[in-house]
Amino acid sequence: MNSSSSCVRWAFEQVGMNVGPMSGVTTDTLKTQGQAINPKDMKPGDVVFFNTYKIDGHVEIYVGNNQFLGCQGKTGVAIASMAKGTDFGELFNGRVKRF
Repeated sequence: MNSSSSCVRWAFEQVGMNVGPMSGVTTDTLKTQGQAINPKDMKPGDVVFFNTYKIDGHVEIYVGNNQFLGCQGKTGVAIASMAKGTDFGELFNGRVKRF
């Protein structure tokens, strides 16, 4: 299990949403849940995916204004940019899910 999917699972659990057991939640399981959303229609709370070490290798929670709440190894839990021209902006693959 990767840390970003665990962070997303934990965050949703805090607001009473069950996206699966801790031992079974991965980016791959999260991408099969929820409703697909066009990136231009993203809203805070949507889940966004990034192509890192594989397609959909990283998942985070969109917070608005081209930013997401992320769990990165270097910064821990922090808000990061996914605007064009940023590292995550270049890795964002357009997959957005709404639970």
